[in-house]
Amino acid sequence: MRADGTGVLEVEVGDPSCVTVIQITDSHLRQDADGAVLGVPTREALRRVLAGIRRDYPHTDLIVHSGDIADDGHPDSYRHLAALVRDLDVPVVCVPGNHDDRKAMSQGLVSTTVHRSCSARVGSWLVVALDTLVSNAEYGRLSGSELQRLDVDLLSHTDHPTLVFLHHPPVEIGSKWMDAMGLRDAQRLFDLVAARAQVRVLAWGHNHQAFEDRRGGVCLLAAPATCFQFTPGSRHMEVDALAPGYRVFTLYQDGTFDTKVVRVPEAWFPPQLGTE
Repeated sequence: MRADGTGVLEVEVGDPSCVTVIQITDSHLRQDADGAVLGVPTREALRRVLAGIRRDYPHTDLIVHSGDIADDGHPDSYRHLAALVRDLDVPVVCVPGNHDDRKAMSQGLVSTTVHRSCSARVGSWLVVALDTLVSNAEYGRLSGSELQRLDVDLLSHTDHPTLVFLHHPPVEIGSKWMDAMGLRDAQRLFDLVAARAQVRVLAWGHNHQAFEDRRGGVCLLAAPATCFQFTPGSRHMEVDALAPGYRVFTLYQDGTFDTKVVRVPEAWFPPQLGTE
């Protein structure tokens, strides 16, 4: 993986006519490798999800982690991620979520294959990973500099269909408690995307559940978490019994794509509300 003349990372792919990008999200790792959140051993759950990816998608070209890598924002939590993805031999792009800490990410994600909040060319596609973290807040916001970076990268790659990742949802998903923690000023993002016709997808994490919708010509997608899931449509925090999973994008040279959610039953542990 190397940077092209615009500073965008260029991913070496086996078949540029059909590339595979996988989204993982909300791993909530803790400093203690055996640490649990809501009774779920999050590092072990992530290890099993990654094992499922390696088994079922051995030719993955890029993995994007769309935030809440850590639950505690400790450097060791990010070191766990770096160690777990090392054997995959796949470049990984990470964005921070509301539980993450940028400084700790810099300290812990020391790896030649892990990159933070950047853009990458994967075959004929451009993948842009945006930072929506607002320190000490559950909601998210895109800074002026992040919006400008997106705009510059889109203007520099007008002939590349584009997949944009962020952590916070830019639309309401129908869960009252979760919708209060979405992306603020999302219209600025939609206005920019509307002006750049090559954007095909906005994808995010944060929701701990799958979600699909459309806005104009843009597909809006969320992925399940690699640990515990939240129940869709709930007014208050409610844990679902669905297994952890990830989202697969198959991106074609002509700008079309397929996507699906894959569940990993062997990564499921019974969540327990009221525990840490």
